[in-house]
Formats: sequence, structure tokens, C-alpha cells
Amino acid sequence: MKALSSNMLFLRSYLGIVLGIVAVALLLDLLLARFNSNDTEAELRRTYAPLFSVVADGLLAVAANDRPQTLAHLSHDWAFAAQLVPLADFAPPENGAATLDFSQVQLFFDNRGGALLYRKLSGTDQVLAFGPLPPATGTYDTWVISAYYALIALVLLLWIRPFSRDLSQLRKAAADFGSADFSTRLKLPDNSSILPVANSFNAMAERIEYLVRVHQELTNGVSHELRTPLARCKFALEMLARRADPADQQRYLDAMKQDVNELETLIDEMLTYARLGEHNLVLHQEQVDLKQWLERELKVYEREPITVTCSFSCVPVDATAPGTCKGNNVSTSNASSNNTFSNNYRANLNPELMARALHNVVRNGLRYARERISLHLHCDGKVTLRVCDDGPGIPPDKHTSIFEPFARLETSRDRQSGGYGLGLAIASRILKRHGGDIIVYNCEPHGACFVLEWPRQAPPNAVTLRK
Repeated sequence: MKALSSNMLFLRSYLGIVLGIVAVALLLDLLLARFNSNDTEAELRRTYAPLFSVVADGLLAVAANDRPQTLAHLSHDWAFAAQLVPLADFAPPENGAATLDFSQVQLFFDNRGGALLYRKLSGTDQVLAFGPLPPATGTYDTWVISAYYALIALVLLLWIRPFSRDLSQLRKAAADFGSADFSTRLKLPDNSSILPVANSFNAMAERIEYLVRVHQELTNGVSHELRTPLARCKFALEMLARRADPADQQRYLDAMKQDVNELETLIDEMLTYARLGEHNLVLHQEQVDLKQWLERELKVYEREPITVTCSFSCVPVDATAPGTCKGNNVSTSNASSNNTFSNNYRANLNPELMARALHNVVRNGLRYARERISLHLHCDGKVTLRVCDDGPGIPPDKHTSIFEPFARLETSRDRQSGGYGLGLAIASRILKRHGGDIIVYNCEPHGACFVLEWPRQAPPNAVTLRK
């Protein structure tokens, strides 16, 4: 796509210059032809009439036998031929046409377009002929050539001026961005010659601004998240050295092990989040039965005090009724046992990554749900998985920020607050890697509902594994 935009930019600029030059040339050619068509005969008569008079008078003073030789010498010095033609060689007029008056200069053109001038030599039966004459080089030629180059310069100015202005804005935007003003964006008109370059710059600036912001958030969050278990571990080490009772020592050792496990889990979450953000990450997908996959993943919540239920619906191929799955406290309808109907739930995904996104969302709901978490999977042209709880809900101004790393609704960050604020951020990146997205809205009368959507077919950057 970028190569196509660059080629279009080059082609548009090239055609603009060429068409401008051609238009100028055609315009001047039409103007020149218009003026010359009316003034060619008059110009030739005005140019050569005095010469006719001088030569005619001179020939009359020369003997008749010497006149051809005299004209031959003159022709040798001139850029055109001069000769005497018998008047009888001119055919008489036909169809009642007026007789040509050779006492005046007459103009004709040969088959090559060369001008021929004739005038009768006074007192003789011969006609003095000049031609073919060289093209007249009047003032129009000089004017046309000057106007041509002037208009070409004007065309180039009209093209280069906006181009230079846009390049100056691009240079200033790049300098501002290089000075750590990451909010800098380049705004150019839609007809700008470097609009594709400006769009690429804006996309790059937006991406870099996001990466810098995320890096700062990660740095701040990691420094706090790592400091807390490290401080507890340091405190446990100091207390361990002061305790002689084996039971107390074991209690502090267990606390230190818990802190180490917490650090290990945090580092694993951070690495997962960073890996999912790699631009060249290749996502390996396979076609799975979403119904069976979801039933299998939800088995881990069978002993939770919060009831987890799930249901299914789809746009079937050979069936018309929606089905429900056997999850926690959910029965299975007869339609769902039909193999043809079950095939309607097949879609492409990475089972491990999507399972991680699912569990991150469900575990988030378990922290806030009062009695129940309900899941509903719907398949048509895309896959839509809703995870709804009956908890207090999420403030509307937090619906976007909760998917940022280390973002949590609680103000405290002790171990009782639960999680590291990376679960939903990881789930969001997993959905984006599948070509989908995750959003949240509040349910009525209470609760939050997370909606996971992704296409049933693998995105272009994914590798699909068929089973």
C-alpha cells in the first residue's frame, strides 16, 4: 500500500509537469497559427516588395541576354532562387476566373509549403520569380519563444511553490517531533503532493507517541509492582535473622517464597504483554470447535463460589435453532448434539492465547461478581463472546483506560487488591492480534459486560494450522 502511494505521488507529479508543458506548447502554437494565418501574405509582400523593385530596375538596365546570368549570381548570394519565367508559362484562368495582375506581387505556395513570389518585369513578357523563400523570422517567433519559456517557468513555480511549502511544514514537524513534542501532527490539504508522506509521518508519530506513553506507564508501574514484593522480601529477611523459633522462620520463608512467586508471575505477565506488542510477531492459528473449546476452558471454575454459566447461538448452516452448552449449572439442548450444527461453531484462533484472554476476563469478573458470571458465544460472520457479571460495574470514564497496562480501579496496590493491572491489557492485545477487539459496557440494573470479537477467518499476518 505504501509503495502504491509513492508510485501514485511520482506519477501525479510527473504527469502534472508534462501536461503543463504540453498545454503551454499547444496554446502558444494555436495563438501563433492564428496570428500567422492572417499576416503571412502581408508580411511576405512587405518584406520582399522593395527587393522586387530594386532587382526589376536593375535588370532593365542590363541587356536581355545577360539577365539570367545576373540573376544566377544574385541567387548564389541569397538564400533563395531568383529567375525569369516567360509569362506564357502561366496557364490562362479557367471558369471565368479573374486574370492575375502580374504588375503587382503575386503569392503562391508550392507542394512543400514554400512561398513563391511573382511580378512581371515592366516592358517585357517575362515574370521575375523569387522562391521558394526561407521562412519569415518576424517578431512573432521571438515573442512565442520568450512566452513559451516564461509560461514553463510559471508552471514549474505553481507546482514547486506548494511542494516547497508542504516540505517546509514536514521539516518543521519532524524537528518538533525530534524535540520530544510527540503530539506533533502534520496537517496538509487533500490535494497536497506529499499527502501520502504526511499520512505516513502521522501514523509513525502516533505509533511512537503510544509506545513512549506505554513505556512510561510500564516503567512507573513496574517500579512500583517490583518494589512492593521486594520490600516485603527484604523485611522478611531481616526478621528471619532475628527469629530463633523454627516455626517463625518457616513462616517468613513461606512469605518470601510467595513474594518470589509473585515477582515471577509479574515478570511473566510483563514479558507476555511485551511479546504481544512485537510488530513482527507471527500468530499461529488453527481451526477449533469453539463450543468444545469453551466448555473445556470453563471446567476450572466448577468449584468457584461464583456460578459461571455459558450459552451459545449462531447463524447455522443446516439448522435454525440456537444451542446451549453444558457449562456450570447449564444444561445442553438436543440441537447442540447435532454434528452439522456443531460445525457452525468452528473458527480460527490460537487456542492458548485466546484461552489466556478468556481467563483474564473471567478472573477479573470473579473479583467483582456477587453471584453469577454468564458467558454467551455467538457465531455469524464473526465470533462474539460476551462475559457479563452482576458486580458493581465500571465507571464510564474508565471503559477505555482499564485496557491499559497497570490500570486498576482500586487505588491501593497491595496484594489484597488482586492482580497487577496487566490481565485486561494482555487480553486486549490478544484480541487485536486476532484482528478483533474487546470493549466493555455496563449492564442493567448492575454489572459489567466484556465483549470479545474477532473474525472467524485468520487475519493476513497469521499462520493457520489445519487439523
